[in-house]
Amino acid sequence: MSDRPEKPSDNPAGEPEEIEALAASDAAKVMDGIERNRNKILIGAAVLALAICGALVASQIKKQKELDAANAYSAALSKKEIAAFDGVAVSFPGTPAAGNAMLSKAELQIDQGKPEDAGATLEAFLNDFSGHARYAQGLFALANLYHTSGDAEKAKSFYEKTIEVQEDGELTPLARIRLGDLALEAGDKATAEQRYEESYTLHPGNPFFEYSQDKIALLKVGNPPVVERPAPEPEPEQAAEPETPKPAAPKPEAETPTAAGTKAPQPAPGNGKAKEKGKKAQSPPAGPGKAKAKAAPGNGEKGKAKAGEAPKPKAPAPKAKAPAPKAKAPAPEPAPQVEEKPAQTN
Repeated sequence: MSDRPEKPSDNPAGEPEEIEALAASDAAKVMDGIERNRNKILIGAAVLALAICGALVASQIKKQKELDAANAYSAALSKKEIAAFDGVAVSFPGTPAAGNAMLSKAELQIDQGKPEDAGATLEAFLNDFSGHARYAQGLFALANLYHTSGDAEKAKSFYEKTIEVQEDGELTPLARIRLGDLALEAGDKATAEQRYEESYTLHPGNPFFEYSQDKIALLKVGNPPVVERPAPEPEPEQAAEPETPKPAAPKPEAETPTAAGTKAPQPAPGNGKAKEKGKKAQSPPAGPGKAKAKAAPGNGEKGKAKAGEAPKPKAPAPKAKAPAPKAKAPAPEPAPQVEEKPAQTN
């Protein structure tokens, strides 16, 4: 055997000692480096802590700002005024509530019959809120606005952008149906049917399935014949009210002549009986002297003859009674009784 001493590397028992020595030397170097760069390390830790605190504070401020913006947007929705929506967009720029306010403003302008103002509002929304959660809704609203106004090219462009932004969004199948409507309006029935089918084959289970099926059914049936609207019936003329016949005037009763040539009084209405009142007839004196005739009231005419006076003849009763009138007439006033005196003879 050789008397040459073994190398340390050849001695397995010495390996742990070398590792410990190397570790001790490395730790010493690390501690020495920390000691030399203590100030830098402390400054870096402080900067990192400040950055973290700043981020937390900024996040909290942002959340509070978004909460205030959401409350302001809710108040504007209850008012439904353009000025209120503008106030939200100006006071809280860049917030989701501000984007929602612009979309609601455009919808209100459409309801008020201002499509040009609504288009300008939607374009401003698309320029300022490209990362908004309702960005696709803004694209679809602008496409639908151009569609209703008759600009088919711009409508088609924005419908396609809606599909690009959300390949399987809630408005994507409806955008495909709208593209089919544009193709049908252009007279391309094959493309229209393809778009309608894509709305449910590419997006199964969407809520517009029955709507697309109705479109396809109408496409196969064709346009219904146009029926002219019947002319409205003339309004019936109001019938003239019948005239009420006026009651006929009562006929005058026939006058009954008396013996003395006087007229008999008219019969009183109601009892059908005529009461005759005779007038005193003048008679020539029978001889010298004065004769007076006096009618007693209440018990008829009874003449009292005195010496040298002739009794007055009574008026004969009428032979025929006049017929009772049909209509009632007021009773005539009785003729006043006149006291007649005979002529005196000398």
